[in-house]
Amino acid sequence: MNTVLRMSRKNNSLLASLSSDFQRELSAMRCTQDQEFHGNRGAYPRVNLIENAESFALTAELPGVAPGDINISIEGAMVTLAGQRKIEYVNGDGAAIHRRERQSGDFRRAFELPVEIDLDSAKASHKDGVLTLRLPKSPALQPRQIKVETH
Repeated sequence: MNTVLRMSRKNNSLLASLSSDFQRELSAMRCTQDQEFHGNRGAYPRVNLIENAESFALTAELPGVAPGDINISIEGAMVTLAGQRKIEYVNGDGAAIHRRERQSGDFRRAFELPVEIDLDSAKASHKDGVLTLRLPKSPALQPRQIKVETH
């Protein structure tokens, strides 16, 4: 009985170790895939996308990104947000970085909306590190009221 109990504990320990190794490898693989598609930070920048009857509003967190380093393109129903965040680190005079959580580099996010955008009316603004896009739906796709005439 003691032998069976020891073997069972050994198997549980081995199984826990294998499971832990597997989870670590899976996490590393996901991280690598995120880096290939979105840069070092995963899905950066973080965005909110809201729709109402007439338009979409997309806000993106872009702290430390100058408006001149942001590129927005719209093609049909595809909105692409790209740019570069530049962070300079002081390294000299014996300085050592102890923690580096703020990443720098290129980023690119693309969003396919369910309808086309009115390119002539689209607007972008940048304030306090937040980019706001106002993306009106194509006029042909916006809801309209039709007046009923009487004869």
